[in-house]
Order: sequence, then C-alpha cells, then structure tokens
Amino acid sequence: VLDVKNGRVYFEKPEQACELILQISPELNGRLSSLFFKEMEKKVGLPLADMVDGVKGRKVHYKDIISQPRRIHTTPQWSCVLADKDGKQRTFAPWTMNVERLKPWHTLSGRQEIYYDHQGLRELGEALPTNKPPLDMVAIGDIKPDKAGPKSKVFRFITPHGKWQIHSSFRDHWPMLHMSRGGPTVWLNPDDATEIEVIDNDWVEMYCENGIEVVRAVVSHQVPRNMAITYHQVERNVNVPFSPLAKKNNSSDMRGGNNNATTRILMNPHTMIGGYAQFSYYINYWGTSPSERDHGVIIRKMPLGAENKPIYQERDLHKLPAK
Repeated sequence: VLDVKNGRVYFEKPEQACELILQISPELNGRLSSLFFKEMEKKVGLPLADMVDGVKGRKVHYKDIISQPRRIHTTPQWSCVLADKDGKQRTFAPWTMNVERLKPWHTLSGRQEIYYDHQGLRELGEALPTNKPPLDMVAIGDIKPDKAGPKSKVFRFITPHGKWQIHSSFRDHWPMLHMSRGGPTVWLNPDDATEIEVIDNDWVEMYCENGIEVVRAVVSHQVPRNMAITYHQVERNVNVPFSPLAKKNNSSDMRGGNNNATTRILMNPHTMIGGYAQFSYYINYWGTSPSERDHGVIIRKMPLGAENKPIYQERDLHKLPAK
C-alpha cells in the first residue's frame, strides 16, 4: 500500500515504486481503463467503455505479479480486444478494436492508409510503400573485410527481439546464465559456418568499424544464408572475454561488447516530418526513428591461444593472440 505525505505519494522501497507504476497503468487498473475509454468515447463518438465493465473493480498489485503471471486489461493504449463481452479472455491480436468496434485508425482519414499526400514524403519517395535493398556497408566504409583475415565472411546483421525477453536487458543472473548457451550468441546458417570453419558453440568475433562483439555460435538450419542473428539489448557485465581481433587492430577497448558495439544509428529523414495528422510527435509512437538494423558485420572464428580458452582477466592479456 502506498503512503501519502503532504498530499503526495510517498515511498521508500523499490517495491513501492513498482506498486505505483502498476496502480497508474490502465492495463492493470480496471477503473483507470474505464475512465480512459470514456474519454476516448468523447473523441470518436462510439461506445467503447463497455469492453472493460467486467474489470472496473480489478487491480493487479506487485505482490500478485511476483507470485504468478497476470493478464492485463483491454485499454485505449493498445488496438487489441483482450476479453469478450462475457469477460472471457482472448489471445492478443492487433487491430481487433479497430475492426470489431470501429475505433478509427490513427490516420488523417481514420481509415487504413497506404498513400501519404505530404510534400516531404513525396520528395523523399516515401509517399507509397517501397522496397529498399539493404545498404552496401562495405561500399560506404562501415565494413573493411581485409581487417579480419581470410577465414572470415561479411553477413547481414539482424538483431530481433530477445529470445528470453522483449525490451528488458538485465540477464547477468543465475537463471539466464544457465539458459541456452549461458550468454550472448549469434545464429548462423550451417553452410556459412562451414565456410568460415565454425562449428556449433565455437567462440566467434563479429566486427565492423563501429566495434567488436564476442559471442558463441549457434549453428541452425533456421537461419537464411548470409545472415547473422543476435537477439538484441543484452546487458553484459560478466562473461566478456578479450578480443584477439581488437588487439590486432590496436583498439582502445579490447573486450567484446554486446550488439550495440557493432551497430550505429542511421537516421531516416522522413521520420523527421511532424505536425501532420498521424505524423505528429508522441512519445514511443512517432518521432525521429533510428535504424540500427540495416547493418552488416564480418564474422570469424576467434583464436583462443595456447590454452584453447578465452582470456577474461587483464593479468592474462599477454596470452591473448594478436591475429
């Protein structure tokens, strides 16, 4: 329970901060979800609040979610209907609120749009959906294949949502360090792995002009050829070996970082257009959007030195091969 002092919410423990977040979230506070839907009804002229009539008195507290997972409520923040009129739970499916309850789409017309009649978008060739090939990162200088040696290969670098999390990044704890390979990995196609003499669970180095990442290889037929997949946003404080390639290239930081080490932000100017219907800035909705996905890396098997194991300690740096 949250305390109040001088008319303000007062808390001293982190658990109370978590409780505050839960209580002001319509996804977990049915009364708030109902109030938000009533405000939306005024904007769109449609009855919507009845979708949460059955949960107006329901709240999910911190003690609830640490004991077991809990379902969230239907809210205006999302486009899905999570329960039917009888309160029966439904699987998350996007845009069901727009289709079934006729909530307007977040566009100038209130309908789905594929053509954007805006001068800036027309000038940039973005008025209609277009297919754009991947950038040639070798041609623009972000990848220099000669720096990694002959038994290396250039890959398209894809960083999807995490296998064990979505946006949370902390995983340096016992369960995650004992899950899968016990640390960050890169997924490779078997033919690509054979080409660079890598087998499953080998240590590899991923390199470009932005930085170096050191991970274990997962070799799988699920991965298309010429593509490397690393699940993104892994906070990494332990199990970070030194990189022989970094030593060879005289890098200032010789440890292999996470996926952010090898990526950089590439801005798309069309996302800088604002103040026009759905192109109006809103936090976590529309703004200048970075693209760190359209990228590439060189991958090679990591040399392990005389003892055939990675080097973790600075006192052992003299054992790190520079090749």
